[in-house]
Amino acid sequence: MKAEGRENHRARIAGLGMHLFEAMILGIEAALVFVIGIAVAAVLKAAHFAVVLPGPTALAAAYVLLIVVSGAAAQPPRRKRHDAALRVLLTVFMVALLFTGNLLHTMPALAVWFIPAAFGIFFWRELAMRLAQLIPLLTPPPRPMAFIGNSESAARLLLQIDANPHARLRPVGFFDDRIERVGPLHGRLPYLGTIDELVSYIHNHELRDVFVALPWSAGERISVLIERLRFLPLTVRLIPDQTPPALRQRNVHQMEGVVMRTLMLPPSSPGGAVAKRALDLLGCILLLVPVGLLFVLVALAIRLDSRGNVFFLQPRFGQYGRSFDIFKFRTLHVASADTAAETLVKRGDRRVTRVGHYLRKYSVDELPQIINVLLGEMSLVGPRPHAPRSKADGRIYAEVMSDYMLRYRVKPGMTGLAQVNGWRGNTDTEEKLRKRVEFDFQYIKNSSLLRDLGIIARTIPSVLLPPLDNI
Repeated sequence: MKAEGRENHRARIAGLGMHLFEAMILGIEAALVFVIGIAVAAVLKAAHFAVVLPGPTALAAAYVLLIVVSGAAAQPPRRKRHDAALRVLLTVFMVALLFTGNLLHTMPALAVWFIPAAFGIFFWRELAMRLAQLIPLLTPPPRPMAFIGNSESAARLLLQIDANPHARLRPVGFFDDRIERVGPLHGRLPYLGTIDELVSYIHNHELRDVFVALPWSAGERISVLIERLRFLPLTVRLIPDQTPPALRQRNVHQMEGVVMRTLMLPPSSPGGAVAKRALDLLGCILLLVPVGLLFVLVALAIRLDSRGNVFFLQPRFGQYGRSFDIFKFRTLHVASADTAAETLVKRGDRRVTRVGHYLRKYSVDELPQIINVLLGEMSLVGPRPHAPRSKADGRIYAEVMSDYMLRYRVKPGMTGLAQVNGWRGNTDTEEKLRKRVEFDFQYIKNSSLLRDLGIIARTIPSVLLPPLDNI
């Protein structure tokens, strides 16, 4: 476990180094766009050409913005992505051409700017990738991976990985429900347990890649397997017993000469998870100062209003279905506390204290969850965590929606897309539950730091102007 911890630490450092290097690459690309723009403008002015070049600062800013939004940044140490960067540069060319409104005067100048800028970015990315391969800090350790199944196709891939000194994967073992069956992986890799035990394994070990060693004909078994794994943060690929030529397309991955269909991807990259965690910590630090005084005032009001503790801890399910205790300001009388949330609070509920009524209406009772965010159990933005026994129309949430567990692929949040779209308060009916989960899935599918910032900004007016049925 200590060795695994060191590997994880090294991977995090390498990930941070790669992101810093990626930002440096983009900064130099923006400088190239800017400097070439200034040079072209100076040459045109000196030669007294009656052509107009848009401002170099605007060109560089547009390039950076489009690179970030489109995800076309260079990703060291191996992905050059020249074509994506040049497409972005061409987009800047077209947008600048349209906004100037004078094609005859602008097109020649933009063409003179575009050609050296394109060559400069192309060769700079090539050079940057070569430099990245020479810097040990930017070379992450091999990612741990596991097989599901024990077949000849898995054994062949294992041989190819072992024979390649530059392989980026480190096989740690295999999972198989057919315990008594002896296959080619026995004696070569540790048996880690059944597929159900994969969930607990991920809780205690670093594992992001799983390779399914089943034949193409086992479609039903593969579907059942994905159903069991789909709330886990895994990349799942199918190792074929043969490679159909028709599968050479975008949803396949080639490694060690083996073409594999990608069955499932995690909701965010490791780099994205690091960036989101950084946003959570920064947001909590900024919130602690203004919220600190409010904490004291609310705590005093609760103690004066009714007997009992200031805080109320309640079990919730977090990422990957892990249980944790969520912090809230107490809003119910102690004698009426419902830790399991068997009965949801309703309008006019006598269990709610006088102060608790206002705390719940304006979601002030949720503020102590900053502690959960600092502990890494929650995020500032994400699907709201529900109590394990919460019910909609008399049925537990997971019974109402078969895909409800997919919410656990990401950390729960203090606020979320559903909340800023008016879906706050009780989720006591199937209609309300489905609507909220629909927004949760939309967030998980399209999550980004920019979207998180937008949701945080929209949370402020939604809290100050709560819906009428918020209780």
